[in-house]
Amino acid sequence: MSKKRLIKYFFLVLILVSYIGLVLFSISTNKEALQKDSYWDWYRNYVGQSTKGAYVNTGSKEKPIALSESQGYGMLITLLAAQKGYAKETQFMRLFYYYKSFQISEENTLMKWKQEKTDKGWESVDDNNATDGDLDIAYALIQAEKLWPDSIEHYGDAAQKLLESIKNNNYSEKTGLLTVGNWATVDPKAEMLIRFSDIMPTYYKAFADFTDDPFWTKLEINATKALTQMSQETSTGLLPDFAWVGENSIAPVKPYEVAGKNDGDYAYNSARVPLRLADSDNPQVKAVLDKMLIFFDKQPVIYGGYTLKGKPLVKNQSNSFSAPLLYAAKGHGNFSNLYASQRWIFDYSIVGKDYYGDTLKTLALLKLY
Repeated sequence: MSKKRLIKYFFLVLILVSYIGLVLFSISTNKEALQKDSYWDWYRNYVGQSTKGAYVNTGSKEKPIALSESQGYGMLITLLAAQKGYAKETQFMRLFYYYKSFQISEENTLMKWKQEKTDKGWESVDDNNATDGDLDIAYALIQAEKLWPDSIEHYGDAAQKLLESIKNNNYSEKTGLLTVGNWATVDPKAEMLIRFSDIMPTYYKAFADFTDDPFWTKLEINATKALTQMSQETSTGLLPDFAWVGENSIAPVKPYEVAGKNDGDYAYNSARVPLRLADSDNPQVKAVLDKMLIFFDKQPVIYGGYTLKGKPLVKNQSNSFSAPLLYAAKGHGNFSNLYASQRWIFDYSIVGKDYYGDTLKTLALLKLY
C-alpha cells in the first residue's frame, strides 16, 4: 500500500473515531443534563421546608401533606443526586432532620406516617408507621454513611436504630414477613396481611451486610418464597397490591378489604414492584420479575393498572407504572422493545401535578444511568 493511501486511511480512521467519540460524549452529556434537570424540577416542585426540616409534599401548595413514604423517596432521590454531584449533603441533612423530628420515640425510631397542617399547626395526624417508608429511609441512611463517612450526623447509627425498630415492630412471626405497619403487627388478622411493594430483596441483603444480623437473610429467603408462590398463581405473573398469607397459602385480598376496590389488583402499590426487584441478583427473584416483564412486553400499550388476569383497569398511561418498568427492562436484551416503549415518560416535564408518578420517574431516572 502506498504512503499516500496509508495517510488517507489514517485520517479516515481518525475522523471516524473522533465522530464516535463526539456521539458518545453527546449522549453522555444529554443523559447527565436530563438527570440533573429532572432532579431539580422534582426538588422545586415537591420539596417543602418547615421548622422541622425539609419534607416531600404529596398534597398541594395550599394543603401540603407529608408521608413517611414520600420522605423515604426524597432521601433516596437526594442521595442519588448527591452521588452524581447534583445535590449537597445539606439537602439530604434537612430531609434527615425532618425524619428525626417525626420518629415515634427515641427508642422506636420508625417514622410517623403522615403529617399535615392542623388547627394546632404542622403535626402528625397518625402515630403509626408504614413499613415501606422506613425501609427506604434505612437504605438511604446506609448509603449516606458511605457517601459522607465523616458527617456530624452519624447516619450509620441512625440506620442501625431504625433497622432494629423495623425488626421489633414490623415483623410477623406467623408469616416470617414484614407487616404493612406497626399497627398491623399487633392485630391477629392484619398481621397476616402483606404488601408486595414492601418486599425489597436488595435492601434485605444490604441490611444483612450492614448489621451482620441473620434476621435480614432469613427475611430475604421468606420474601423470595412469597414472591415465587404468588407469581405462580397467575399466568401473567402480576402481583397484587395486598395479599393474605396463610400457613401454606397466599392469596390476593378482595376489593375494599384494605384501602379500595383495586386492593387485589396490580395497582398503585404494586406498580413499584419492578423497581423493587430489578437490582436483585437472586435467580428466583429474577424469574418473578421476568414473568411480569414478558406479560408487559406483549402489551401494545401499558396502562395504569391491571387485574391479575391481565385486564386493564383504566385506559390511560401513567408514569407510576411505566417508570418502574423502564428501569426493570434496562440492559435486558429480551425486553429492549419494552424499554424503548416506556421512554415516553421523558417527553413530559415535571410540573408538580403528579407527586407519585413524578417521584418514581425521577427515582428511576437517577438509577438508570
